[in-house]
Amino acid sequence: MKNSTQTLGREILPVSYPMITTYTQHAHLLSILTHYECAHPWIFSNYIQLFINKDYKHHWGDFYFPVTYELRPSDACKWITTQKIHRDTVTTKWDSVIHFIIENINANNYVHTMINYFYVPLSDRYNKLQLHHDIFVYGYDLDRKILYVSDFFKNGVYSQAEISFTDFNLAFDTNHLTTNHDYLREMVYLYRFNDQNQDKFSADTLVNSIRNYFTNKTPEYWEMFNYGGDRDNLDFGMQIYTTLYNYVKETSEHKAMLDIRPFHLLYDHKKIMTLRFKYLYDNQHLIKLNQEHIDEFTAIELKAKILVNLAIKYNLTKDTSISESLQTLITNIENEESIFLERWLKKVVIQ
Repeated sequence: MKNSTQTLGREILPVSYPMITTYTQHAHLLSILTHYECAHPWIFSNYIQLFINKDYKHHWGDFYFPVTYELRPSDACKWITTQKIHRDTVTTKWDSVIHFIIENINANNYVHTMINYFYVPLSDRYNKLQLHHDIFVYGYDLDRKILYVSDFFKNGVYSQAEISFTDFNLAFDTNHLTTNHDYLREMVYLYRFNDQNQDKFSADTLVNSIRNYFTNKTPEYWEMFNYGGDRDNLDFGMQIYTTLYNYVKETSEHKAMLDIRPFHLLYDHKKIMTLRFKYLYDNQHLIKLNQEHIDEFTAIELKAKILVNLAIKYNLTKDTSISESLQTLITNIENEESIFLERWLKKVVIQ
């Protein structure tokens, strides 16, 4: 692997701050891929379609990938070679998880695993809740006895940090004490960047995916990968705005707290759309795409960021007027994006 930082007793694999940070399954993967410009076409060809449960209170929304929930986006990415090892194998074959991590970092494998955040000083759950979460490990320092890690440690912000061997080892070994769902299914994931991969980029395919998002089209393989049982409970594409509007309205009526994640998902979507347009423009993939289009969508992205901040402010105050502002802004962003995409698709798309 290229660009790793290596000194005697210290190894750090390449990472960059990810383009998307709503959920760790994307943030961890994109910490690797964002670093490598050759993988950017894959990023921009994906992360287009959205889905969300109409009853968001009990479910969630996310970027759509043509795989079952039990698989991760990394399984659909040829830039990453993924291995999965059961936790029991790690504890049986290695005398400590630290030695397992060091061995794999030396082999250019990033490590993704669940640990008990009750024992993670970096976390706002430290000494409070026996809950596990998935953490991403990309390096170590033997002299300082630390690992280099990434996750949402505090205040829902994705960040890079350091954790001692002792704390990590304890958090890994006490994972069985946690009470929440293990969505990695007791597996430890290993990721290696595949620099031999060669993607053939298609601007037409990308634009068609944007059209499907705009027209709220159900993804082609949804029924196959999701067992066909929940289509009526889901919104796709720009229908996410209706779900968010109804969610804010109902939450305000019950004076309840908002889950910030769907608002951050919307913001992440606008942010990567702007980056996608910049990529298409800079590489001249679409002749009719111009800087004015980028500027116009950047303004939509900014409003989506304001929406996140408003949602946070509502949670602090439960102010009805802020809820009303949220509903108004959701409608405004939806209208602006709809007008933009309808005009842009007519002008830019090669029919």
